[in-house]
Amino acid sequence: MQLNVKEFLAQAGVTEPFYPGKRLVQSYRQPGEYKSHCVVLDWRNPDKIRIEIKAGFVGRNLEPQKLKYYPVCFQSPTYVDVEIVNNNENKKEEEDDDEKGKSSSGKGGSGGRKPAKKSLKDMKNIMSTAFESVIEGSIPEFGKIIDMMVMGTEIAKESFGKVMGALADQMEHGKIIATDLLSKAGDFVTKYEPPSFMEPKGDETASYKYDREKNADIGSRQGLG
Repeated sequence: MQLNVKEFLAQAGVTEPFYPGKRLVQSYRQPGEYKSHCVVLDWRNPDKIRIEIKAGFVGRNLEPQKLKYYPVCFQSPTYVDVEIVNNNENKKEEEDDDEKGKSSSGKGGSGGRKPAKKSLKDMKNIMSTAFESVIEGSIPEFGKIIDMMVMGTEIAKESFGKVMGALADQMEHGKIIATDLLSKAGDFVTKYEPPSFMEPKGDETASYKYDREKNADIGSRQGLG
């Protein structure tokens, strides 16, 4: 599923600049002890963004001795991995242009030239250009959600949209409720009705077809009694 990173941040109420190489912590302080939490937006890998919910408000992994006092919803991993796809098409176009240039050069059969090794000066120029692009605001805006986990439960791709929408709304209102995020994905989890001797919870989405003949002898033997 494609994600417009810029629009998501706007809807989530994130006003601080966010760009490749940056790690941003959005803290949500709550009344009461062991209630505060945060959302960590990590773009230190230029090819991927990780959006992760953590207990506490500093964005670090807490020690188990302290983490155990937080609600269970913050003790299990909840994160979204977004792969940046903006520059992929540009790279492909550049590669196509290079191939066309080689074909028109009339030096077929040479196997093509090997790319020259970049000097330290060239690398500095590349980094400088990248930094200038960030300052100018010309940074990738689109990504593809490749993995989503809520409270230790892997979320099906069909639910990505609902969960991300709920996450943005919660961030805007300053409080993350992981159980609610998980419920948004519940539409794609089949919950069968229990047998007649058990009380249903009310959230079942399918009826289990009980085969009386197939299960007639389970747990019993004829002649007993």
